[in-house]
Amino acid sequence: MMIQKSGIKSMILIALFTALIIVGAFIKIPNPFFPVPFTLQGVFCALAGLVLGSKRGACAVGLYIVMGLSGLPVFTLPSGPQYIFQPTFGFLLGFVATAYIIGKVSEPEGSFTPAKAFAASYLGLFVQYVIGILHMYAIYNFYNNRPTGFWALVSGMALYFLKDLILFSFVASVSPVIKRRLAAFSS
Repeated sequence: MMIQKSGIKSMILIALFTALIIVGAFIKIPNPFFPVPFTLQGVFCALAGLVLGSKRGACAVGLYIVMGLSGLPVFTLPSGPQYIFQPTFGFLLGFVATAYIIGKVSEPEGSFTPAKAFAASYLGLFVQYVIGILHMYAIYNFYNNRPTGFWALVSGMALYFLKDLILFSFVASVSPVIKRRLAAFSS
């Protein structure tokens, strides 16, 4: 009976965080310097890794991506398999890595401290941007035939990185409390 309750709890939490990521995609703040608006998807992906752990956090993000690639309107732009060729699709792939890495770093034995949450969050954020910018570079230079320098993309994404750094810091600071309360609620 405990295995069934644990499995149901996992499914509910994965679905909840997938829904939060979807909502985060539609909270859009226009950016006058770049055509892509600020969204909160990445923040909820980081929170999924911190609260759910590596496997369930990555599962929540993976479910979000599968939903979008299958045509459900969950991405910021029109969904479907063609979304792979969007310059920003690499950031979605980076979200999976972000949730997994953040979860993995914050899972080891011992107490879940804010310091551990901050370290995990910053490492996940760095990996997210590496994957996202590399995909963007490949799409612009090899698919769209719009040659763009790697460092131009890095500097263009600096404002987004700064926004995410601030938001990931906030998530890292509140995640130990959320995780404790979720564990108390579950027992």
